[in-house]
Amino acid sequence: MASTLANWQLGIVIPLLVLQQTHSAATALFTFALRGAAYAVSPLIGAVIDRFDQRTVFALAQFQQAVCIVLLALSPGGWVAGLLVLLSGAGAVATTITSQFVLVPKFIDTASRDTAVARLMTALELTRVVGLLAGGAAISWQGPTFSLLVVVALYALAGLISLLLPHVVPDAPQGGLFANLGIGFRWLAKRDILWLVVTMAAVNLSIGQLEAVLVTVFEQKGVSALISSGLLAVGLVASATASALTPRFLPSWSTERRILLSQLVVLGAMCLIATPFVALTAVGYVVLSFATGYNNVVSITYRHNLVPVEIAGRVNSVIRMVITGAVPASGLLYAGATRLDGFAFWVPALVILVAAVTAWGVHSFRGVTTETVPTAH
Repeated sequence: MASTLANWQLGIVIPLLVLQQTHSAATALFTFALRGAAYAVSPLIGAVIDRFDQRTVFALAQFQQAVCIVLLALSPGGWVAGLLVLLSGAGAVATTITSQFVLVPKFIDTASRDTAVARLMTALELTRVVGLLAGGAAISWQGPTFSLLVVVALYALAGLISLLLPHVVPDAPQGGLFANLGIGFRWLAKRDILWLVVTMAAVNLSIGQLEAVLVTVFEQKGVSALISSGLLAVGLVASATASALTPRFLPSWSTERRILLSQLVVLGAMCLIATPFVALTAVGYVVLSFATGYNNVVSITYRHNLVPVEIAGRVNSVIRMVITGAVPASGLLYAGATRLDGFAFWVPALVILVAAVTAWGVHSFRGVTTETVPTAH
């Protein structure tokens, strides 16, 4: 939870720090997008996760992020800051894959995973609320540099707490590097996984950097960082609420159609966000957050049920490379759209989102059922 606090403080601190230094919204969005660009090497990180003690990998990833943020606080900015943001992203990749896609299925049986994931995501979302509020308050009180030092302390604390977990060693002997990479990419080509990956990557391209975009847009409209972080916190409460309700909301529907429903709600919410009215933008963000909270639980459980746990690191690292790799591209999309005014600024994201919802709708009405694939070969 400490690392989640740190992650969401960074979502406010880094864009505002760069905006303060450069007075350029495009540069601020581009720099923060570099943190997600580390997903380009996530297959290599996944091979490491499946090969070594996964508790140790999890802890070291937290300490690595702390070191990067210390150096970021001391850096002169420019390309050095961008490089450090990128390197910190590698630790974030290892942390996310290990915690959500390896340790959870290791410790939780299949029948209990839907409820366990719902509880985990609820706790994470509520922790993010605190992170956003603390980030906005710290910036308003002492500025972005002080906030970065708070982030360092949180990552260090998360690393220390991680060392209290039991050791988790791989279940099976591991092959060479290329064999490990091949397993992940072969699983990506499986039909159910491929449809999910392509669709969710498109959704992330549309909304992946939305929080940083809204912080920047609100700043340009004269909305304070504290108010912006408060709005994002309300969105996270909505997401946490949706996560908690997911096991009881439409459980008889197929997983595919539950995902489709959440995507349709996201599309409607983005239409509200694209309006010129701050109040409607705020409402749209809260609705979108509720829908993504629901989608996160359903889609994570979907992957848990498809991917054998002994290769979860390698397979999910490839999946995350594509899905989450679209997040920095989202920052680039919005950075390029800054030359457009008003509603036109949001049109590229809306077009991509419509295409994603349409594609998943075609897949979900084919009558596909989600089943655990038994082989790990």
